[in-house]
Amino acid sequence: MALDANTLAALAYELDEKLRGGRIDKIYQMSRSQVLLTVRSLGENYRLLLSCDAAKGRVCLTNQTFENPDMPPVFCMLMRKHLGGGKILGVQAVANERIVRIIAESTNELFEVTKKILIVEPMGKHSNIILTDDNNRIIDAIRHIDFTLSEKRQVLPGMFYELPPVQEKQNPTGLSVIELASVFQKTAGVSVSEKLMNAFLGMSPLLAREIEHRSGNDELLAAEVFSEFLGKADQKIYEPVLLYQKETKEPKELYIWDLKQYGDFYEKRSCSSVNECVDLFYRVKETKRKLEEKRESVGQIVDKNLTRLYKKIDIHKKNIKKAEKKDRYRIYAELLTANLYQLTKNQQEVTLPNYYEENAPLTIPLDETISPARNAKKYFEKYNKEKNMEKISKEMLVEIQEEIQYLLSVKDALELSEDEKNISEIKEELTDGGYVSDKVPKKKKKESRVSGPMQFLSSDGTVILCGKNNRQNEELTLKIASKQDLWLHIRNIPGSHTVIRCQGALVSDQTLYEAALIAAQYSKSAKDTKAAVDYTRVKYVKKPSGAKPGMVIYDNFETIIVEPDANKVEQLRQK
Repeated sequence: MALDANTLAALAYELDEKLRGGRIDKIYQMSRSQVLLTVRSLGENYRLLLSCDAAKGRVCLTNQTFENPDMPPVFCMLMRKHLGGGKILGVQAVANERIVRIIAESTNELFEVTKKILIVEPMGKHSNIILTDDNNRIIDAIRHIDFTLSEKRQVLPGMFYELPPVQEKQNPTGLSVIELASVFQKTAGVSVSEKLMNAFLGMSPLLAREIEHRSGNDELLAAEVFSEFLGKADQKIYEPVLLYQKETKEPKELYIWDLKQYGDFYEKRSCSSVNECVDLFYRVKETKRKLEEKRESVGQIVDKNLTRLYKKIDIHKKNIKKAEKKDRYRIYAELLTANLYQLTKNQQEVTLPNYYEENAPLTIPLDETISPARNAKKYFEKYNKEKNMEKISKEMLVEIQEEIQYLLSVKDALELSEDEKNISEIKEELTDGGYVSDKVPKKKKKESRVSGPMQFLSSDGTVILCGKNNRQNEELTLKIASKQDLWLHIRNIPGSHTVIRCQGALVSDQTLYEAALIAAQYSKSAKDTKAAVDYTRVKYVKKPSGAKPGMVIYDNFETIIVEPDANKVEQLRQK
């Protein structure tokens, strides 16, 4: 979501309080749209992020970590020249505009004190970061805007900086409730939120909808609500809040004041500052984006190999289908061999009594260029070829089906992955299995350590462990668990290995049920209404020779039926 003018004004106010008088220590440019300033102010070190990304442009203090390029871009070098070691004189927001100005002074190469202004414009697709001198002349910008991109406003080195074209809307600052309400009366037939958007500067869709919701679409009441928000903005009273999706915990909205328009649809979290709220919102978003990108990247590897295996299945099924005729070739060969004495050369076909079908006549095609004995041998060779091909194809089908089941288990583990570490382990597993070309030089690679399984605590205090991927499953079942621990797994479909740490002691029905819930949650049955979970002692779980990681067989088991419950599982989990 794009930050509106009110949010940027609140950010600028907080930044001015913290950074005014601070020294710019280091400057980094991590990408074409992101710049990071480290500032020392009032005995504290701050990391100021400036972003002109079209989807997530912002200016805020951050705890997020970034990877820096080996070579700093030209704009970064220019900023270091003009702002490095400089003192921040203030941070200001342009009224009713999505623009923040960072004013700094520094010493140039002639030891003269000069003033520079760093302008951040997080305005969607028009976002930019611009550096100007004290006379408002542009020194440079991350994005150059010429006549081909915009006829109304150009941003090029040497030109004077101009604010975006003024919209034909009214500035609401200082207007009374009556004056605000009178503006509504100028437009008829539309909702309060539309009237707000069309009439006032600095009005975002989110704030307009909030005013409409609180006023019940009543114009006079909307004017009173709007006036209340304007008063809070004027007095710098902020109540930053984050809204999360209840199931995915993904941030959905943020604002500097409480949002009531969504009711109880989202989970709400208050923040201590607007900067914390904005940074947390985008940090979680960025983490989830990176997680999805990495999951998609590894998922493509799995899908590519699954496609290859499905093609192999088609080929082997065709071979088996083709081999259905093999017995005909054997009969041809045997009948020709039994009747060689009455056959002559140069025959294109011969009809012989088939003693396999009560001597019914059977016409056999012949190659007239070779002898009858050679024709018989040729049919024997065809029979043996088809027979061997059928045998090999049936054996290969079993192996391929096992490999497909393994890759499907990897895919399921990938979908359930909650962090990049787990996805990296899955990729390492695929690399070790030969599914990914390993680009690491042929020197001895440092063996990576498998991360620990998830840990849960049952209602009666029993420890329950659950693997997050095949490598963890194998480590948990074959190395961590005691032979007398209880082992659980969703029946007949891919899923995580789950272990109750009991070392042979009796386990309560409640603990067994909760462990089964965990096993069901981390499997394909997580969204089913019912799930069958098998359980047995670890000593009855074996890994077949040559099996893929995490692939096991088990016996002496019993089965428990549960109804998957994600909330209950989350309550049991130990962070």
